[in-house]
Amino acid sequence: MSNTLKRILISIVAIPLMLYAAYAGGYPFFAFCLLVQTLSLYELLKMFENKGFTVSVYYSLFVSVVVFAGFVFFREYFNAILASGLISVLVLELLRKKENKLLNAGLVFFGLIYITFPFALFFKLDKNYTYVYLLFLLIWANDSFAFFGGKYFGKHKFSKISPNKTIEGLVVGFVFTIITSVIFHYLVSGITMTDSLVVGVFVGVFGPLGDLFESFLKRYTNVKDSSNIIPGHGGLLDRFDSLILCAPFAYIYFNYIKDVIK
Repeated sequence: MSNTLKRILISIVAIPLMLYAAYAGGYPFFAFCLLVQTLSLYELLKMFENKGFTVSVYYSLFVSVVVFAGFVFFREYFNAILASGLISVLVLELLRKKENKLLNAGLVFFGLIYITFPFALFFKLDKNYTYVYLLFLLIWANDSFAFFGGKYFGKHKFSKISPNKTIEGLVVGFVFTIITSVIFHYLVSGITMTDSLVVGVFVGVFGPLGDLFESFLKRYTNVKDSSNIIPGHGGLLDRFDSLILCAPFAYIYFNYIKDVIK
């Protein structure tokens, strides 16, 4: 089976499940976000083993689950939960007979900021599932149109970190992300033109940067993909790298900025 066919078959199964989880909200969407963040953090920690990091992986994942659940369900106690989790990671790493103790703890802290918190904010965004749909759609549009734009028009490389990205591809991806967002506004109630333009511009700019940052991490740790958990697609971190960077902005915009600038 070709790699392209694997990608198509996985997408046919995975995309409807993701959309259903977002539409259902509550525990189904919580389970989806928790699963993806946990596996993505696992991939990150395993990637860094190539650089000599010896993190206590499963305890780190446990702490991430506690922090994630604490942010979602126990906001009034979240500061205490977070502090307890961070201190416990630091103490455990200091007590373990491993090298790079502080770097190991720092990697876990980085993973919580880079992966766990964005997914917690992404879950909170599902108070209106159309916001999640908009974010999903724009990231897919940006990635797809940038790929085809680069394939057919790309001539100028964007960065040595990700040699396949071209300036032309990024421009095409940006333009069609805005167009897709405007179309979404006309098809879905509750999404204003301002929403479409603001979120569209942000995803068009920062979606590729999320992908570029993850490419930097892969290059630094000398891996091709974050894992091979998804046939034809690589790892979950490879698939959700743009979402990780865009979800916090979408949460902040729809919860704190939208009503101010409407």
